[in-house]
Amino acid sequence: MSLSARRCLLDCQHDVPIYPRTSKRTFISLFTPKPERVVKLPHFDPGYNVLLLYRKSEVEQERPPPRDQLVTAFRRLTKFKADTNKPLNPNQAFLLRTVLHYLLVTKPEADAPVDLKMSDLENAMDAALLPPKDSPEFHLALARLLHEEITRRRFILLNPDERKVHLIRDDFARYIKALTQYGGSLEAAARVKEYWQRLKDEGSVVDFRGAGRIWIMVLQGMADEGREDELLQFWEEAQETGGVKYIPAVHQVFVTFYAKQDKIEETKRWYNKPIHSGFSPTGETLLGLVQSSRPSSQKWNEWLLPVFEEVVQDQYAKKGSLEAFLQWSVLALDKGPDGIKTYLQTMASGEFYKSHEVKVDATTINLLMQAAQEKGNPYMAERFWQLAQDFNIKANVHTYLNQLSYRLDANDIEGAHQIFSKLASGAVEIEFEEDLPVMNKYLRVLCTQPEPNLQHILTITSALEQRHAALEPETIVALCLVFLNHDKKFDVIDTLSLHSVSISHIERQQIYKAFVDYICSPQTTTDRAWDAYSLLRQYFPETSVDDRVRLMESFFERKKPDMACLVFGHMRAHDDDNMHPTADMYVRCLEGLARCPVPEQRPSDPASSLKMVHNMLKMDTRVEMSTRLYNALMLAHAAGGDPFTALDFWEEHITRSAEGPSYNSLAIVFWCCELIPLGDRYARPVWQKMMRMDLEVPQYVFNAYCAAIARSNAAWGRKMEEVFKLIKGTDANLGYGASMVTLGLTYNALPDPFSKEEFAAWAKEEYPEEWARLESKGQKETEFQGPVFNITRPFEA
Repeated sequence: MSLSARRCLLDCQHDVPIYPRTSKRTFISLFTPKPERVVKLPHFDPGYNVLLLYRKSEVEQERPPPRDQLVTAFRRLTKFKADTNKPLNPNQAFLLRTVLHYLLVTKPEADAPVDLKMSDLENAMDAALLPPKDSPEFHLALARLLHEEITRRRFILLNPDERKVHLIRDDFARYIKALTQYGGSLEAAARVKEYWQRLKDEGSVVDFRGAGRIWIMVLQGMADEGREDELLQFWEEAQETGGVKYIPAVHQVFVTFYAKQDKIEETKRWYNKPIHSGFSPTGETLLGLVQSSRPSSQKWNEWLLPVFEEVVQDQYAKKGSLEAFLQWSVLALDKGPDGIKTYLQTMASGEFYKSHEVKVDATTINLLMQAAQEKGNPYMAERFWQLAQDFNIKANVHTYLNQLSYRLDANDIEGAHQIFSKLASGAVEIEFEEDLPVMNKYLRVLCTQPEPNLQHILTITSALEQRHAALEPETIVALCLVFLNHDKKFDVIDTLSLHSVSISHIERQQIYKAFVDYICSPQTTTDRAWDAYSLLRQYFPETSVDDRVRLMESFFERKKPDMACLVFGHMRAHDDDNMHPTADMYVRCLEGLARCPVPEQRPSDPASSLKMVHNMLKMDTRVEMSTRLYNALMLAHAAGGDPFTALDFWEEHITRSAEGPSYNSLAIVFWCCELIPLGDRYARPVWQKMMRMDLEVPQYVFNAYCAAIARSNAAWGRKMEEVFKLIKGTDANLGYGASMVTLGLTYNALPDPFSKEEFAAWAKEEYPEEWARLESKGQKETEFQGPVFNITRPFEA
């Protein structure tokens, strides 16, 4: 309990009233400025920042960093990844491949102090073989280039006997592993057959130790890629050409392959096929069967029951096989701790099973806890841990992580915090960051609580920061959003500063997409949306054009056109030309300004948003003016209170262009005529020309013309008969009758209550059904035009 909490508790216990406590500051401290908060700097993996500098110089066509710096950066990054067992992300793999290519095609100086050694290339291959979470495209490209260079150097530096040993035992096997691991199993199969044939021709097949392992690698790769036909064909070739036997590893490939596809008959056939030298199926095979088959499927359980009965009754059963049986018992037979305890006692006694490896340990309990979690039963998982106490089992790191995970599933935050405290105090040693997936889950669960404990969240993130641990993109998003929702902008900045640089472009895209969704959400306040946008613009300049347009339109929907135009202006000022707005985006921005103009700004004001966008358009040499763009300018100026400038676009540009006006142009010009005094003097000649040309007039154009004529007639005391006659003549002249929108726009255009009453009486008599529909929309009161119907005029260029 904190000191302030204890003081509050004592006051309550002694019935002492609590008064506001004044701040105790010394005289000098009153004049001491509060220290500014320093933004946390990002942590780069060793050498990664130099690779980024090289990429920057390549893109901007500048001089690259010195060769010795690039060699050192390549060496440091690959060795760090290989030693710590941390996979390269796609960005790092791409940069390593790019720098390696540069180092290979440029010759080092004669007195160069450092250059890539064979050990550096081998470390790089080890790093490339650590599978990433994202696309492995760049990892495979890096492995290809490394293999080519390693092979080239072997032929130059080694004598034939040494070369043969390295090429056969190490280099080729690692390259095949890269191909099969990253989706290149067909190429790997071709390489293996080609290489095997060359060895046969040289008489070196006997030296190819571990050949079966390489053939099996290809089999596993084809199985992972789901290539059944190629898998069966290559298996035949592996037997005939490579002499590969149906050993337990091959048995495991085929059994788990068909189990994952829910093909029970094929799974049975390959499982029952005799294994070479009478070996039994591996524990991994049985565990894969349990995890890949359908535990709730009756047909699978009926087959697996005798399979596991045979395993349990085998005195020479391996520990892995028995643990697979225990997990299956929980998943398929719904056995709990009471039902499992008997089997554990048999395993622990050492009386029945002859294998010395059969024992009950933390691994056994962990598998049982994971099975309970898979069933969605955290209470059962907790009981399995209690059962472990009966066997004096000491928890390992995975036990604690399982406990933390299932307590989070049960939303037991207090219990999860207890486990976290044990891990933080060093109860067990964490070697290769195996705790990170669960820690990420822990943070995400804390962020989704109704009242998140921000202090506890910051405690966890601080502990992870000290280890330079990488957070998952989903966790980064959860942290940023919870900080934004609590107006903790500096914590968002720290989170992005620490983690946005070291992640891959795919993960960055995942984060900025979440920011875009947050900004566009109606539940997000405008202030928070703008704060989020400011951070998005700073940390994710690669945000796509489509997402930027979506952001712009979201601010228009919030009735914040000034913010929307700033978003548009940031697109126009972007360093990347591909981010600059197109003609269509100019139109969408101007249409947004037409829907919600800035009330306190006039279009002619040099500081207005419309003026800013118009100036950008005039200076943009990549955008060619068109009728649609002029339509959009007319809309924006008319909506902003400057219909005369809008009509200038009509007279000076649209009517004189080769493209000419569109139907939307006609509707817009009639609307402009509605907004100016004596607008019918502009509208009538246009309408008469349309009639002379015998155009097929869309109804929305006619509606705009009616509104313009009605407004002018009523404003200057003219009789309404012309408007009535115009509307009633649509059937004969235009081929359609007056619609609800026709009546509504005409009514809304009338400037005084007397003309509105006259028109309403006439319309109710002439068009009772349409008028009833219009009345059902309801009305709202305006300052200058009195009541108007709730119908919207579409603003489209």
